[in-house]
Amino acid sequence: MENGIVAYKCPACGASLPYSAGSMDFHCEYCGSHFTKAQLDGPMNGSSEEALPQSGRENGLDEKQRRFGDENMLYMCPSCGASVMTDSELDASAECYYCHSPVVLSGRLSGEFRPDLIIPFKKTKNDAIEQFGQWISKKKFFVAKGFGSPQNINKIQGIYIPFWLADCCVEGKMTATCFKRVSSVRKGDYTYVTEAKTIAERDGSMVFRRVPADASSQADDALMDSIEPFDYSQLEEFDMSYLSGHNAQRYDVSKEQVIPRINVRVTETAEEAFRKSIRGFDRVDVTYKDFRITNLNYKQAMFPMWFLTFFYKDKMYYFAMNGQTGKFGGTIPLNKLKLALVSFGIPIGILWIVQILMFLGVL
Repeated sequence: MENGIVAYKCPACGASLPYSAGSMDFHCEYCGSHFTKAQLDGPMNGSSEEALPQSGRENGLDEKQRRFGDENMLYMCPSCGASVMTDSELDASAECYYCHSPVVLSGRLSGEFRPDLIIPFKKTKNDAIEQFGQWISKKKFFVAKGFGSPQNINKIQGIYIPFWLADCCVEGKMTATCFKRVSSVRKGDYTYVTEAKTIAERDGSMVFRRVPADASSQADDALMDSIEPFDYSQLEEFDMSYLSGHNAQRYDVSKEQVIPRINVRVTETAEEAFRKSIRGFDRVDVTYKDFRITNLNYKQAMFPMWFLTFFYKDKMYYFAMNGQTGKFGGTIPLNKLKLALVSFGIPIGILWIVQILMFLGVL
């Protein structure tokens, strides 16, 4: 370690040692050796604990934040404003993963941007390409002709996206008018229905843990939601070594700014739970509801993503894959002819069949 920079070197050949999502360890691309993080942090590669000054041992969190700032550089995209943080040893020839413009060195990161948790990559670049092909093949009938072949991928990049994970409690009250059919009588052109009416009230609270909200202004919220969920059982305490070989974005959406998204997600879930507790009725009309969040706390986390971009007919299409589970999200260009056939052709065909059957006296 020099100047507080953590840069793992292969104990066998001395080459740079990136984190490998495929083998879930550190793989040397030159000599083929594999090492676990425990091995690299041990005597064979120099213990990071021994490198800490005494004051750092006494105040571990402050020391980790200081080192995080020392070990990372901040690059800014002049085109879209994305903030990309990279290992200090990477040069300034980085590229924005959103618009692919060259990014410029902006300076060191502050320790406040150090995440608390991280989910390491499990899916490799080859996994992303292969699974994109499988995902797009399931939609093949509607996909525009010539779109989606792996050789037409404009850019693919793995990156850690910042998320806020919220812990909170939701306290709520709900009143609903519930109806259950008692009888139904047909008289001439009218049907007379008798219903029993009941008033149901619900009052309670729910505890939520680690509700996610992306902390990047450039990342599309709907796209991020579409590739959830993440498996929290694989959350690890953040360590810079997991970023080796990958880039990461610094958060630029504050905890306060994600409160509306968190509020919507937890209150909708709480309301749904309240509704499901009202059973045995034909119809339930909610007449009053009041939900509020209490005891809100956050942790900052990094989640792995693969971003793929396609340039098709003068337009850029963006896709994201969950770097842990492989789940894909994105909007595909549609085959308008086939879409029109499904939207209008089939209903018109059914109408014609009905008319023919009526003409023949079958209906």
